[in-house]
Amino acid sequence: MNNKIRYLVPNSLTFLSLSCGIGSIVLSSQDSLVTAGILILCSYVLDCWDGFTARKLNAQSDFGLQLDSLSDMVSLGIAPAVLVFHHLLAREVNIYLILPLVVLTACAGAFRLARFNLLPPKLTSQKDSTGLTITQSGGTMALAVLSDHSVIGFTISPALYIPFLLILSFFMVSKIAFPPSSWFFRTKKWTGVIILSVSAFLLILPLFTTFFIFYLAYLVISSGRALYMLLDRNRQII
Repeated sequence: MNNKIRYLVPNSLTFLSLSCGIGSIVLSSQDSLVTAGILILCSYVLDCWDGFTARKLNAQSDFGLQLDSLSDMVSLGIAPAVLVFHHLLAREVNIYLILPLVVLTACAGAFRLARFNLLPPKLTSQKDSTGLTITQSGGTMALAVLSDHSVIGFTISPALYIPFLLILSFFMVSKIAFPPSSWFFRTKKWTGVIILSVSAFLLILPLFTTFFIFYLAYLVISSGRALYMLLDRNRQII
C-alpha cells in the first residue's frame, strides 16, 4: 500500500472520531442527549479501530499519536462531561454541584492522556494500562446517561453520579493496572460465561443498561484484581 494512503486510513478514522465528539457536544447543548451519547460510543469504537488499523498497516507515527490524544480529549473527555452535565441539569441538580464534578473528570482525562504520551510504547497491545483510560471512562459515562434514558422509572439517582464521577476521576489519575478487555476472554470457559451472562441480561434489560452494568463489573473486578496483586506482592516482600 502507498505510504501516504497507509497513514491516511487511521488518521481519517481519528478525524471521524473527533467529528463524532464535536457533534455530541453540540447535540448535548440542544438536549438531544440520546443521540449525543450514541455519538460518544461511536467515537469509542472508532478510537479502537484507528489504533488497530495503525498497527496492522504499520502506520504509527508521532503525528497520529498527538492527533489521537487531541481527539480523545474532545470526544471521550469533554463530550461525556458535557453530556452528564446536561443530563443532570435536566434532572434539576444544582448547577454549582455538577460543574466542579464534570470539570474534574475532564481534567483527570487530560492528566491520563498526558501521562500516557510520556510512557514508553508497549511491546504488545495486550498489556495492562496504568490507570483507567479516558476511552473507558468516557464510554462508561455515556452508557450511564443512555441507560437512564432507556427505561422510564429505572434510572440512576442523581446523588449516585457524585461518587461515580469521583471514582472515575480517581481511577484515571491512579496507577492501578487495568487489564484489556481481552483479559476477560482468556479462556473458552470464561468467554462462554460472559456471553451467556450478557444474553441473559439482554432478555430483561435494554442494551445500554446491560453494557453499563458490565462496564461497572469491569471496574469492580479490575480494582479488586489490582488490590489482590498489591497484597500478594506485599506478602512476598514480608
